[in-house]
Amino acid sequence: MIKSAVVVRGFTLIELIVIIVVIAVLAVSLAPRFFTTAGTSEYLYQDQLLNLLRRAQIQAMQCTDCSTPAVNITANSALLDGASCADVDAGRALCITANEAVSLAPAGTIGFDSMGRPSCSAGSCTLNVQGASLLRVCIESEGYIHPC
Repeated sequence: MIKSAVVVRGFTLIELIVIIVVIAVLAVSLAPRFFTTAGTSEYLYQDQLLNLLRRAQIQAMQCTDCSTPAVNITANSALLDGASCADVDAGRALCITANEAVSLAPAGTIGFDSMGRPSCSAGSCTLNVQGASLLRVCIESEGYIHPC
């Protein structure tokens, strides 16, 4: 006598529904992380601020017989010696657009001497880039500019 066994392999309807629900929950919770820029803008502005401060420092060290450049900082801009947000030279101006929820603090002026040492009008040479997270830019008394 020959026995034939029919083996049925596959998923039940309940197992398929559970898998679809798990995938849907993961998609709803993870999708906003991939399609929003919240939390990334301040890193861009921190890098631009570092570059602007380093440019001002290098100019001050290279030009020993002229006036030293200064960086004027407001809540929504950092401008190098008379630059404006309309300037074509993006290396002289950091301008935060109105639709970004990012601000700079404290407002003031930062200058450098011919040795690259800072002089900060706000008293502290630590700048805050505030957005979804708080990022800092520190200028040490010797002139080392770095994210802190």
